[in-house]
Amino acid sequence: MSLHRLQAIRIGVSDPTAQAAFYGEMGLTSNNGSLFDSPDGGTQIHVSEAPFRRLLGVDLGVDSEADLADIAGRLTAVGAPHTLISNELVCVEPHTHIEFRIRPLPRLEQSIPEAFAPNAPGSWPRRNRRSPGVFPGARSPRRLGHIVVGTPSWRGTRDFLIDALGFKVSDEFTDIIAFLRCTTDHHNIAIVGGEVPFLQHYSWECDDVDHVGHLATKLLTVDADRHTWGFGRHFIGSNFMWYLRDPSGSFVEFYSDMDRIDDDAEWESVGRTAVGLENVGLAWGPRMPMEFIVPKDIDVLKSGWASLDR
Repeated sequence: MSLHRLQAIRIGVSDPTAQAAFYGEMGLTSNNGSLFDSPDGGTQIHVSEAPFRRLLGVDLGVDSEADLADIAGRLTAVGAPHTLISNELVCVEPHTHIEFRIRPLPRLEQSIPEAFAPNAPGSWPRRNRRSPGVFPGARSPRRLGHIVVGTPSWRGTRDFLIDALGFKVSDEFTDIIAFLRCTTDHHNIAIVGGEVPFLQHYSWECDDVDHVGHLATKLLTVDADRHTWGFGRHFIGSNFMWYLRDPSGSFVEFYSDMDRIDDDAEWESVGRTAVGLENVGLAWGPRMPMEFIVPKDIDVLKSGWASLDR
């Protein structure tokens, strides 16, 4: 595929100062309070002030100028306005009003965390020692992995991402949710229905389940009301997960052990097993809270979008 990287998101929030403090607690770094870096991904979040929370833009990476030309051709074929200037292609998804910026970027390279085998019945590779998982403590997540976006036109947004930008389907339930990928991650963008556009959640890759636990626990120690959903393991994507709420009202997921897809044919023939609606939530863990379906601030979001339309 032409795309190979989810580089960054640009978000608007009513209180950028509180948002910046939260990212500092997460371990992201910043020189100016508006751009935030992860250890592996570089600059991954751009924060600006806005009257209500919204996802303003998404930055994607391709290998070359030829890839940009290919996507520009796709956009032309579906009649989508776009600009291609100075090695950057810019277009707007019409239903969510998200601005996509696409440019050539190097492929993501990540160091491999030190692995250790757990003790299990009949197998005790760790003897007379505590598990290394109890020691590292909280640390920054490695990188931004995926986002989930609410849209008033599920089919329209889905088709734009697939037909115009070149995303691929990993799993989906028609008119409910689509898990789309532009890398080898199981999904980089998921689409859900909503009355108005909104950023439902954005997710950060951790080394392992202990990394997830240490980081979430650190943030909950400061404010227990941040807890939203978890701890558990998704069926779709297979990843461990823990969701917290950021100061703007969007959900932040910390995850590890995500499905990876580097052979489309093998995924479709072997990996992509049948799923039902009961699998949309978790393989195990707490039941999905209602605010994951209808945001608590939906009236604020509706009022905000209505004001932009006037």
